[in-house]
Amino acid sequence: MKFTAVILAVILAGATALAQQTVPPPPQPAADKSAGPSLEVTMKFIQEKLGEIGTVNYAAYFHDASDNSDWVQKMSATYSNVVANPGACTLSYHRLILNNGQTSYNDNIFVVMHDVQSITVLPDELDWQKYLARTGETTRAVKDVPDIYVLNIKLPKGVEYPIRFYEQEMANRVAKAMIHAVELCGAGSAPEPF
Repeated sequence: MKFTAVILAVILAGATALAQQTVPPPPQPAADKSAGPSLEVTMKFIQEKLGEIGTVNYAAYFHDASDNSDWVQKMSATYSNVVANPGACTLSYHRLILNNGQTSYNDNIFVVMHDVQSITVLPDELDWQKYLARTGETTRAVKDVPDIYVLNIKLPKGVEYPIRFYEQEMANRVAKAMIHAVELCGAGSAPEPF
């Protein structure tokens, strides 16, 4: 019995000594450089680049094959007051769209990045063709002068906000930044409530 008590005392002493040892914390994982810039850097880039657009002027040349008619619409798209808020994961701006000098849109846009379903860049002419097809005007064709590119932000319930650029490369860069911001804001991570 005495021998068992001694062995038990040695085991308890060893366990106590092990429990009192300080174990160093595991090393921090290396920074994932493929993750890209932070949300703050990304949103700042979006705000700066959208703020630099200013006004995009172009002429949309239409042709209707059903009656062989042609016409021109002088278009103007102005973007101002751009605010990309990384804390709230939102993008807001003012847009003024003129068609032959008449106001088509004069409104404030507010985008919650978490709600964005897709971001695409395509030639504005193709965007026009998609619009004409949706409205049943399939005999019409459009040609922009100069070439314009549209970045489309698609939200739920069919809401889309097009932003027009003169340069395709800049439209692609901003789209890439927006996609990264949407990912950093956790789009698609929350389950649907119903």
